[in-house]
Amino acid sequence: MSEYPVKLDAGVVPTKDTKIVLGGSIRVPPIAWSWTPEAEKDAKEAFDTAIELGIPFYDTAEVYGKGESEREINRFREKYGPEEKSKQIIATKYFPYEERTEFPDVLLSALRDSLARLGVDKVDLYQIHAPIHPVSIPVVANALADAHAAGLVTTVGVSNYSLEEIKEMHEALKKRGIQLASNQVSYSLVRTIPEKSGLIKLCHDLGIAILAYSPIGMGLLTGKFGAKGPFPESRKARFESFDTQQLTQLLDLLKSLATKYDREQSAIALNWCIAKGTIPLGGARTAEHVRQNAAAFGFLLTPEELSELDKFAFLGENKKEWNHG
Repeated sequence: MSEYPVKLDAGVVPTKDTKIVLGGSIRVPPIAWSWTPEAEKDAKEAFDTAIELGIPFYDTAEVYGKGESEREINRFREKYGPEEKSKQIIATKYFPYEERTEFPDVLLSALRDSLARLGVDKVDLYQIHAPIHPVSIPVVANALADAHAAGLVTTVGVSNYSLEEIKEMHEALKKRGIQLASNQVSYSLVRTIPEKSGLIKLCHDLGIAILAYSPIGMGLLTGKFGAKGPFPESRKARFESFDTQQLTQLLDLLKSLATKYDREQSAIALNWCIAKGTIPLGGARTAEHVRQNAAAFGFLLTPEELSELDKFAFLGENKKEWNHG
C-alpha cells in the first residue's frame, strides 16, 4: 500500500491501494462515492459493491433527503462487523442555514443529529456545505475545532470555498492546531475554474485535498447524450449553454479514449480528475454505476492525452450565492 499527502504523485496509477491522507489522519482511496437517497435496494447494492471493490469512501450530507441519506448508510452498515465497519470512511456535511446563528451550539447539535442518523459515535470527515453561513469564517472554524476537541470528528473540511475563504479557514483552524482536510468543489471537464483560478494549487500547497463533485458533468460526459441532446428537461438549459462545436470535440475525444482504454467514458472523465490531483465523487445510485466508475482505476491518461482533453474543456463559472470556488 502506498500513501500520498493531499493527492497522488504525478505518474502514479490509481488503485484501491493508493491512499491519500486527509488532514494527516484518515487514509482514503482516490475516489469516493457521492451518496443521495435513491431506490433503496439499488443503493444498498451500490454500497456493498464499493466495499467489495475495496473503495468504501462515502460522502453524504444532512440535507440529502432531509437526513434519509444518512439513515440509509446506517441501515446498509448493519450487516457488517466492527472490523469491517472500521474500514468504511464516512463523510457528511453541515448545512449553514441562515437561522443557524448561535455557534458553536448549532453546529454541534446538527453534528450529533447526523451521528445519530448514521449510527456512529464519530464521523471521519465533517464538512461545511457552503460558504453561506451567517457568521464569520473564524466563528465557524472554532465550532469545527470544538467538534474535533469533543471527539466527534476525525477531520474537518469545507465545500465550495473560494481562494480567500480557504486561506481564512485554514489559518483559523491552524490557530486551534487543526489541519483543514479538504475543500469539496464542482470540478470536471465542463467546469475547470477551480484549476484555472489557482484554487486547486493553493489547496494543495496548504495541505488541503480537493474532493471533486459532479466530476462527469451531471452525466454530460458519459456519452449518454449527444452534443445537441436531446437532454433531460431538468438539465436542458444548463447543457444547451455549452458551445456545441467545443462540446462535440470533447465528447468525441472522450469516446476515442474510452475505446482505447476499453472503459466507459465516465471512467476516462474520472481518471482525468484524479490525474489533475483531485478525488472525484463518483455517482453511486446502482452497483453498475459503481463498477463503471471504479474502472477509473488501473490506468493513467498520458500527459499528451490530458493536454488534448484540456484543449476542449470548459471554464465554467463561480456563483455568488453558492459556488465560490
